[in-house]
Amino acid sequence: MPSRKFSLVVCQVLFVLLAYTLLQGHLFLRQRREMNPRTRGRLLQLLNPTLEVVAVYYQQRFCLLSLGEFATILLELEEDARAKLLPKMKQIKRDVYHLLQNARPP
Repeated sequence: MPSRKFSLVVCQVLFVLLAYTLLQGHLFLRQRREMNPRTRGRLLQLLNPTLEVVAVYYQQRFCLLSLGEFATILLELEEDARAKLLPKMKQIKRDVYHLLQNARPP
């Protein structure tokens, strides 16, 4: 920490201790006590989801598909349906990248 100001150092230490305490409490409530001795980086890596799914919404219903299932469905579509779907997928791609370009850093 570059600052030598006492109040800033105290705040930094308190925030780190608070974050550590909240993380330990989260692990305790989730009954993952075996993860307590791990480092913060490794904990976040273990707690992040590892399965990637595609959510498809249609008329107030949804379906969760794995990437392989979704790709299979798209590849098995008839030519007419693929021709209709392609412009929509390109628009979604543009929208997502547009949102990512305007995203603020954490």
